[in-house]
Amino acid sequence: MSPDELARLIEELIVKADTNFARNMVKVQGALYEEILSVVKNLETEDGYILQNSNNRNILSQAEEKISEVFSGALYQASVSSYVAIIPKIDELNQQYFSTFKGFKENKQFLKSLQSQSIKTVEKYVLQDGLESQVISPLSQILNQNVNSGGKFSGFLEQIRTYVKGNDQVEGRALSYSRTFLRDSMFTYSRTFQQSVTADLKIEYYLYSGGLRDTSRPFCIERANKF
Repeated sequence: MSPDELARLIEELIVKADTNFARNMVKVQGALYEEILSVVKNLETEDGYILQNSNNRNILSQAEEKISEVFSGALYQASVSSYVAIIPKIDELNQQYFSTFKGFKENKQFLKSLQSQSIKTVEKYVLQDGLESQVISPLSQILNQNVNSGGKFSGFLEQIRTYVKGNDQVEGRALSYSRTFLRDSMFTYSRTFQQSVTADLKIEYYLYSGGLRDTSRPFCIERANKF
């Protein structure tokens, strides 16, 4: 297996997980929007504008509870877990590649530590603090700002819909944030594994560069612009 083949296989693995995650997140966002709508439809309005009263603020509290329920629910949690579950497969591909190098030995302690740290990072930023600050809190602000300012109800619904489900130009916020973080985390995990092993084995990679000419040999053509 060449370095290019290793990179391609790992990318294919992550892209597949990313596609499955996105498919599930569309369902999560759809459920989130419906749950919020089932509550905020009861907001009291006058001439199409949201009234600023205690009843409407109670309804906002109910909506915020629905948001928490969706993200703590089985579908979102399972979607994240399924993405992270590709880590052992990434390990297998890297180990398969480096097993051809003299002196390579699987460092189970390092792998266990790396996996543990990666999972903790995902939990913090996709299931806990990061999800709260990057997705849930801004959504709560949309709810509160519209009620506290007496915003137009139709505009309020459209704002929620765009934030939660997205439109032709943007993805829903939960999908955009969590998907980007998870994808980057998996690539970073793989690179960290590779950098650690190459440092231990004192492996150096060289880029075969310089361009091609009409007289370039097959040997050069095959390696052009590759490591």
